[in-house]
Parts: sequence; C-alpha cells; structure tokens
Amino acid sequence: MAIPKILHQTYRTKEIPERLEEYRRKLIELHPGWDYRFYGDDECRDIVKRYFPSFLPVYESCSAPVQKADIFRIIAVYALGGFYLDIDVECINSLDPLCEFHCVFAEELTITQELAEELDHRDRLRVGNFMFGSEPGHPFLLHILRKMAVESQREIISEHDVLESTGPGLVTTVYHESRDELRDVVLLGNIDRICPVTGGVGCHFGNYARHLHEGSWRWENTPASPRSGSARTQSITQSQINNIRGEIDSEINRIPSPEHIYLLRTYSEQPYDGLSYVHNCTSVIGVLVDDTRHLNGEKVLVSGMPHLYTDRISPHNLNVVYTTFESDELPGFWVQALNEHYQHCIVPHPHVKNVFENSGVSIPVEVIQQGFTRHKRKDKKALEANAFKVGFLGVPVQRKNLFKLYQACAHLLADIPELRLRVHVPDYYGGMEAKYLGMVKVSPFVDWTEGRLSEDQLARWYSGLSCYVFPSSGEGWSFTPRESLYLGVPTILSDIPVHRELIESGYCKAIPSSGKEEAVFDGTVFGQWDRVLVEDIENAIRELYLNYGSYYLRALQGSRWIENKWTNESSQQLLLDFLVNV
Repeated sequence: MAIPKILHQTYRTKEIPERLEEYRRKLIELHPGWDYRFYGDDECRDIVKRYFPSFLPVYESCSAPVQKADIFRIIAVYALGGFYLDIDVECINSLDPLCEFHCVFAEELTITQELAEELDHRDRLRVGNFMFGSEPGHPFLLHILRKMAVESQREIISEHDVLESTGPGLVTTVYHESRDELRDVVLLGNIDRICPVTGGVGCHFGNYARHLHEGSWRWENTPASPRSGSARTQSITQSQINNIRGEIDSEINRIPSPEHIYLLRTYSEQPYDGLSYVHNCTSVIGVLVDDTRHLNGEKVLVSGMPHLYTDRISPHNLNVVYTTFESDELPGFWVQALNEHYQHCIVPHPHVKNVFENSGVSIPVEVIQQGFTRHKRKDKKALEANAFKVGFLGVPVQRKNLFKLYQACAHLLADIPELRLRVHVPDYYGGMEAKYLGMVKVSPFVDWTEGRLSEDQLARWYSGLSCYVFPSSGEGWSFTPRESLYLGVPTILSDIPVHRELIESGYCKAIPSSGKEEAVFDGTVFGQWDRVLVEDIENAIRELYLNYGSYYLRALQGSRWIENKWTNESSQQLLLDFLVNV
C-alpha cells in the first residue's frame, strides 16, 4: 500500500503567526491535489477519541500540551495515513516521491556516545518526529503508541522527560528496538544538511524539508516562558495502561508478521565495485547468511554473479538474483546458471533486461533501479590556477577505457599544460594489460592512488576534481557519474544505454559512441559493446575546459536535479516489496 496524499498539521489556535503561515502556504503550493487537513486542539482530541478511544485517558493525562500533540500525530497518521509536519517545518520539495514507501521517518541528528549512554539509547542515531509519513495501520506506529502508554506515568520535570515520554527520544528507542523486525520502515539519511538553529548536521527530512525549531513548547533556559511541565490534568491508572497495552498487542498480533528474507553473503569487505556496493545496500532488507542450503521454503536474495554462488543455494528455496552485465550478450554459463538455479532475476535497467531476455534467460526478469551513494557534499576547494584535474574512479578493466582516457589527456597537454589526471583504483581483478597499466601509473601528469576508501575519503577525492570523466564502453550500473553529479562536479560520460537518463538530463557532457566493437572479458568475446574513441574523449574534455563556467553551473544545477532520484531507500523498498510479494 502506498502512503496516501494527505497532509496533517496542527496548531493550538486557528490563527497562525505570519512567519508560520508562510511555511503552510508553501507546503500547500508544493502539493496541488493533495488533501490538506489542519487541526486545532479540539479537533486533535476528536481524532484521538474517534480512532483510538481507549487511548484517550493517556492523552488526557498529559501535563505538557506538546505531549498531546505528539500522541495526536501518531494516531492521526496511523488511522488515516499521509504525512504529518510540525507547523514550523519548511517543505523544500514535493513529497510525491516518498509516497512509494510504507512508513518513512528521518534522522534528526547523531548524538555523542556519552549522551546515548545517559539516555539509555542503543544507538547514537536519533530519529525525529517533527515530520513523518505512513500508510494507514502501519505496525511501527502501534509500537510507538504502546511505548507511549508505558511511559504515561513518567513525571514531567524537565524537557528531557517530554522528549522521552512522547517525543523523538521515545520514537528513537522504538525504532532501534523494532528495526530488525520492521524492515520496511525507511529512515531518510542526513549526512550534510545543517540545522538552521544549532549549526550542526541534523533536523532535515532528507532533501524534502527542514525543521526550523520555531515551536514554543520548550521552557528551560527561557525565563520569559511559563513552565510547560505543569501538573497532570487527569491521572491514569496502571489498569488502564495494561488495557491499552493489551489492545495494542492484540492489534500488532493481528497484523501478519513480515516474512524472513535471507541474503546470501557474497561480499564480506568494504564495497569496491558495483556488485559489492549493491550487496552492501541490500543487506539491510534481510538476514545475512553465509550459506542457504540448510534453509527450506525460504526466499533468498543473491546480489552477485549468478554462476559463482550455485554451490551455496538450494532448490528447496525461492532464489532471486540481483545482477547485471556489461555487453549485449550474456555468456552461456550465465544463462545456464540463471535458468537452472534461480526462479527470478532482478536487473537495474531496462536495457539490461533486454540483454538477458535476448540471450535466452527464461526465468522472469524484473527491473529495479540501483541507488547510489550520496557522499557528503564538501566545500569546493578553489580550483588551483595551475591545475586542471581530470578524475577517473574504478577497477581498471578493459571496458572502462582508462588507457584511452590517459591517451586523450596526453594529447591535451599541449593545449592544457596544467592538466592532471587523477586516477583512483579501489581494487584489481585483471582486464587491462600490465604494460598499459604501468605506463599510466608512472606518467608524470598522473596522480595515481589505490585501495578501498571510506565514504568520507571518496567525498574528499571527488571534491578535488575539476571534472570527472567516465568513458566506459560497457556498463551494467551507473554509479560513479551519479555520485559526481550529485556532488556538483562537472561530469563527462560515455553515451551508452545505462547512462541514458543522465545524458538526456542535459547536466552532463556526453562522449558519443562510434559504432560497436567486440566485448572482450579476460580474453574471451561475449557480444559487443560501444566503441569509444580517444579523439572523442579528447574533444569532450577540451570543450568542457574551454567553457568551464557554463559546465560548472550546469553541474551545480544537476546536483539538485539528481538529489532525490535513484535513492538507495527507494531501491531497498522496491526490492523488499518484490521479495515479499513474489
């Protein structure tokens, strides 16, 4: 079920201060056709009474008005679905793309280990409740309400007690307690969005909204404000709490438990290429195991080359492989492995699906887009006057055309003497002749580095580039050009099928293909891929260099265009839904 297009907001009166009214107007303008619902205090109570009457004693017992607002928002979204937003949340982008999820919250901030231990939190990651969305009836919201009932007798002495009894502290606790069970709760990341109040990273709903902290419920360190933690208006008994917990437990038990999804461990180290990255991303949607032959009647996802893992899967399970290929014809042993050992195949692009089906794959082939890493956006270093840094990142197999890029850059040195080719190789598994590889590594205009980098190290590597060039003849994924564009780096890439959406966006510079050539994998030909000429790589870099200001502006525009496309969260949700329903 998708999240319905309903927006819920509340304020203590019908009259909203102008500074907050502006945020509401913007929210409504961004969502034409959505159902916008606004609630005053009386309407909030009516929602609790109508949809969860047994919870009314907890609601009425709250001593801080904000606690009632915390309870209301959970019950409203549980009953009706949609998105709740605090009135002091500024929406930046339309929420339409998020409707594909079942339940979506966001990181609020990351606290210190000391504070996490003080708050008895399992994790430093704190989850916000200033904004969230859900389909009606999602069990995660029931778990939150159950915890609220348990905490309803907490004495409210400080703001901390509010946060831990109904607010983000409680939501954080429930998230970390239930995330292994409820794998369809999506948490939007926040690696570099700055809180407008604290100046630290946090308080954003992904790339969609930001919390401006203009609410007035806090009373500590604000002498002019009355203490919100006043005496309870109505007491609640342990018997009432037990009854509420029993009702919620019955409802949770009525909801079918999610099936176990097993993921075969195909990589055990830090990601270094497309398949290892995909394996790392998909690992969050199921239980990782090293072998599945002991299982019976289960669903198993294998992210990797299908023929490599047939000795660790069993015909007694439903086996699904998530993979890709880089030319227009699969090897026969791939086709045989797919047809004999798997019941379904998932690929990242329609072009790849056509290749699989045309090569004789008879099992159903599904397209589920890949995500890509949102590396932390660094402050762009001032480009050095005496350096034009061209970047290449990848395993140096033949199809990547690293040596052709090297030749193009060598030709350009006459016109661009400050050109430097920055190459980072995370790993090796053959494919490029040693004499060519050695020539590139020792060249005086090449800055060569190798080894597996952390996400922060990769972000710094990208930030030092004048442009990123990806001239590959054949690809099954499209990771690195997406990463570079997201970071606002002018990007040049080959015009091949899996890059088509990037090319058509107009935010990247395309290297045209010049017909087809044999696709050679470790000395064996499997079909064809696109022919990319040194001259065309050279011309693309020269044009970007001569018109750098225009391409730099285009890249900055592209970084905003791509930031909500092809997210890892979306890919994970689509994979989970497929595996649950297959």
